[in-house]
Amino acid sequence: MKLPAAWTCLLLLAADLSAVEQDACRDCDRQLRKTFEAIQAWRRVHGGRYPARLVDLTTSGLLPANGATCPDLLKERLGADAAHSATTSRHRLGDPADAYEYELSDKLVLSDGHRLYLPVGASDYTRQELKVELLRRKYFEQIAILRCSSHREVAPPQISRREEARRNITVEGKIYWSDLYWEQLWMDDVPYCARHVSVLNGLKGPPFYIDRAPAFAEALDLRKWSCAFGDHSWWWPYPLFEQGANRQTPPHLRPFFQEQHGRVIALGPNQWWLNGLVQLQGKVGRNPYRAAGMEAFVWKKTGAAVNQHIEGATWLQGTVWTAPVGENVGWLVWHYVDGGQEHTPIIYGKTTARFWAQPAQIEQEKGFLQPAWRHHEDESTERKERWLRLYQQEWRNPRPDVGVTTVDFISNEQSPAEPFLIAANIVPRGKTR
Repeated sequence: MKLPAAWTCLLLLAADLSAVEQDACRDCDRQLRKTFEAIQAWRRVHGGRYPARLVDLTTSGLLPANGATCPDLLKERLGADAAHSATTSRHRLGDPADAYEYELSDKLVLSDGHRLYLPVGASDYTRQELKVELLRRKYFEQIAILRCSSHREVAPPQISRREEARRNITVEGKIYWSDLYWEQLWMDDVPYCARHVSVLNGLKGPPFYIDRAPAFAEALDLRKWSCAFGDHSWWWPYPLFEQGANRQTPPHLRPFFQEQHGRVIALGPNQWWLNGLVQLQGKVGRNPYRAAGMEAFVWKKTGAAVNQHIEGATWLQGTVWTAPVGENVGWLVWHYVDGGQEHTPIIYGKTTARFWAQPAQIEQEKGFLQPAWRHHEDESTERKERWLRLYQQEWRNPRPDVGVTTVDFISNEQSPAEPFLIAANIVPRGKTR
């Protein structure tokens, strides 16, 4: 069958574009791998240390001149661009402007840009120190070592902003496309905040739970969802939060967890199984002190097993940020064995609230539900007086005669609140709370 002329043109155009993409990426990939091999050769003769700059590979004879530069850039092909909108290793004391972005440069002092959020007298640290720490941790094979910002016109369609597309090579020599922030590609494994400078301040890495099943039957096993321990500021990547008169240590839940996970605690009449924390993303805002400044977590967690008939459930929760009173910040979605679903809304001010509050905020929370747990923090230790709080929500199952298979935890993408879940208990059929 003869194809219409328009279809023939489209097929030929697609074939041409595919050939352009393969050609552009093939040449660059070869150069990335050669540069990476030179880095490894450098390490073999320098006691495992990484070079300070890519230009050191050239001066040592491990690479030829322009050996750490994308061939596409050298050919001045359309779309080639060495510009980098973020902090870069390409500067006067680092590598030349046409070199690959080097993620292990010790000539790039990250602490200079973070000084506003660091304690007085905090030590300097470089990009190399941060990345070497990440390379010691689980999922090290995802970490970008070299990055290319050329031939972005052939980036895959899932890269929404082509001007931020990057081609990356890992410590294992694997190559992949990402946005400007490569970390966002892997947030199901490790949230963005656990890849940032907080790791230099003792933040624990994955897995974010103790490998221990719940100690009582009513507790849901949320291990596969857990993305933080809660004992550090899992939602904010620096040692200090805010600025000026409101500068303070970033709130966290160490007073609640006490760095003891995989255990049972009692709050009033209820028992809870503590084993990590499940954080979801909220709507990104323009003010980083009032809402998330970028996507650092996933929007939902799905498929926690229930597999029984239940009368209802209770769960322990909170939010990172505030939201308008009455706003739906997320849902627990219960899936029945017959394919039905029940959406349980989580409402700001009614069933949850921000997990930390200064006295002025508490004054504005008249009519809010009472916390299931709270803890007072003093101005002398945290720089601001505040209360930490956690909230309990209950749900009565309208269909107790139909088995529930799984439950999902979903954030409202139009709300800035960023809900989190600590523990959940089900009430088996025939039992009462």
